[in-house]
Amino acid sequence: MIKLISSDMDGTLLDSYRQITPINVEAIKRAQENGINFIINTGREYPNARGLVEAAGLKCDLICSNGACAFDKDGNLLFEHILDKETVRTIFDAFNKYGMEPALFTTEGRISLLPLEEREIYTRDVFIPAIQVNHPDMKYTLDDYRELVDDVIFVDGQEALNSDHRILKITSNSPDHESLKKLRVELEKIPGLAVVSTVPTDIEITSINAQKGSSLLDYAKKDGLKPEEIIAIGDSENDYSMLSIPGIHSVAMENACDMIRNICVYQTRANTRDGIAYIINCILTDRENFKL
Repeated sequence: MIKLISSDMDGTLLDSYRQITPINVEAIKRAQENGINFIINTGREYPNARGLVEAAGLKCDLICSNGACAFDKDGNLLFEHILDKETVRTIFDAFNKYGMEPALFTTEGRISLLPLEEREIYTRDVFIPAIQVNHPDMKYTLDDYRELVDDVIFVDGQEALNSDHRILKITSNSPDHESLKKLRVELEKIPGLAVVSTVPTDIEITSINAQKGSSLLDYAKKDGLKPEEIIAIGDSENDYSMLSIPGIHSVAMENACDMIRNICVYQTRANTRDGIAYIINCILTDRENFKL
C-alpha cells in the first residue's frame, strides 16, 4: 500500500510560473485526506519552499536544499547536514578559479556575496538566462526579478566563512557550460561532497550525507515505512538519488531529462499539465495494488 509521496518542486510540482496549480493542490489534499503523507523534496532553500507551499494553501513536511535539512509542517527542524567552514573555503577557491559566483543556502534563507548593484546585474544577465536555456517556458515578471534580487541575505564576500550561518548547500548558475564542467571536476575531488546539476547551466554542492534519496529514507524510517510503500517523483539529476532507491515506485515527469526517464518505472504528465495530480489520481484509483 502506498503511504508516502515524495515530490520534487521545480519541473515537477511547480508550473512555468513556479506556482503550485489549484489542480495539483486539490489532488494533494485528497491524497492527504486518504491517509497518504505528502512531502516535498526540493533543492530550494526552506524559507522559499515554505512560502510557495503556504501561498498554495497547503500544509506538508519539507525536505530542502537537496536533502540537507527537513522541517515538519509546523516549521520544526527535523534534521540538517551542514558543510563545515574549511570545506566551504575549499569550495570558494574552486569557484574563484573558474570565475563562478556562489549562492549559499541556509535554513534561514539564501545568502548572496554580491552587493545589490552587482546582484541585479548577475540576476538579469546570468542567472535568468541560464535558467531559460533549459526551461524556455519559464516566465519571469518584473516582480519575480525583484524577488530574486531582494529575497536574500547579503554577506560581504569571505565574511560568510566567519559568520554564524550554517551553510547547507552551495550553487551557481551560468550559461558557460565548459567552465561549469571544469568546476564540477574540481569539486568532485573534494572529499565528503555530493555534486549534482539539475540542468547543464547549474551546479549544486551539499554534504555527501545530504542527498534527496538518503534523506527521504531517513524521513520514512521514523514511520517505519519501506521503499515499496513510497512514491518518488522528479525530473532532473538532483532527483536521481531518491528515484534510484531499490524497491521504490519511481515516477518521471514527461519533461524529465533522459537520465531520470531511464531509471524510473513510471512516467506521468509534464509539470505544465498537472503531472502530480495525474499520478495521484492513478494512485487513489487502486492504492492497495498501485500499478500503471
